[in-house]
Amino acid sequence: MSALSNSDFVDLVYDAALEPALWVSVMERFADMVGGSGGWLSQLDMVDGSGADEGDPIARTDPNFAALYIEHFALRNPLSNVDDPDRYMRQWRPKVLTDEDWIAKEDLTKTEFYNDFLKPQDLHSSLMIRLAADGYEIATFNIGRPERRGQFDAADIEIAEVNHPHLIRAFQLGRKFADTRRLGGDMASVLDHSPHGVFLLDRTGRIRHVNRKGEALLAEAGGLVTIHGRLSVAAPDAARRMHALVCAAGSSDRERRGGGSMALATPARRLPLSVTVAPARPDRFSAFHAGPSVVVCVTDLEAEVSLPEQRLRELFGLTAAEARVALALFDGLGAADAAASLGVSFHTVRNQLVRIFEKTGTNRQTDLVRLMMRAVGEGPV
Repeated sequence: MSALSNSDFVDLVYDAALEPALWVSVMERFADMVGGSGGWLSQLDMVDGSGADEGDPIARTDPNFAALYIEHFALRNPLSNVDDPDRYMRQWRPKVLTDEDWIAKEDLTKTEFYNDFLKPQDLHSSLMIRLAADGYEIATFNIGRPERRGQFDAADIEIAEVNHPHLIRAFQLGRKFADTRRLGGDMASVLDHSPHGVFLLDRTGRIRHVNRKGEALLAEAGGLVTIHGRLSVAAPDAARRMHALVCAAGSSDRERRGGGSMALATPARRLPLSVTVAPARPDRFSAFHAGPSVVVCVTDLEAEVSLPEQRLRELFGLTAAEARVALALFDGLGAADAAASLGVSFHTVRNQLVRIFEKTGTNRQTDLVRLMMRAVGEGPV
């Protein structure tokens, strides 16, 4: 793989953060880079393998297999279901794995999952690039390979590890824009309605556009600032790091260009701001200015967690996903409606509800709601 082809791939990865449909092209391109045949960007519950969505990005794969997975094989996948999910999540790290890190190949080939699901797709080996974890749900960039091409080797894994940070940042950046993207409209509308601070810069760091949340963050003392029209940080050390990230994202040197992230501590905040810096091709933001662009997305971690959710997590040890389910029930939703509202499967909510009951010492929704009323007040804010 040449440096030029990899730099093109990195550009495509960050394009996918802004245009989710491009994840299919990302998987196709990556599969070609490592001798794979196709891919799937999955988001699965590690308790029962559920959470698969027919709308998940898949590449060079018959969509009927996605439906088959949801209907039958979610509970039979030895590469996703675990016996002790709590222990597993404590040990979970974003890293690159193959199927042989999970199960011996000779054991895998004896399973129903292999013979009735993988083999009919001409898949023998799997490369799994972990992207994110939320509660028990894991997002993974999966690439499959037929038996005639052999197992993924050290060179393939090295390619994955080199690109792993870019895939993680692009996936997380895309999730931050997901809610506002559902509102429709052009990219300008997506940026302006985002609950995250979004800054569009030219390659020198000069601000070309900033949304309302970004303006509010600039108004706070001791954090983000503008210096001669360029985005910077009040603290000198953090300013140097921000400058380096912006320079890399806007670099005309294709081998150097890429994204980055940093935590930005500010005097008035208990939690730091989370800053993601990514390159963007000129045509993505032509409405604002011509030329290469740099996107800076700033997340206020304290605003990300509502007070009731924070209290539930602190009092009962709930995960973020479990707290959201509990609050949905507090709002009067049943398990099925909560699943629809949260955009997850009914099986995921059902399993989370079992763990919520265990952690809160309740066994009925009515008892849980009474307990939550005492814990968080009259209702969610």
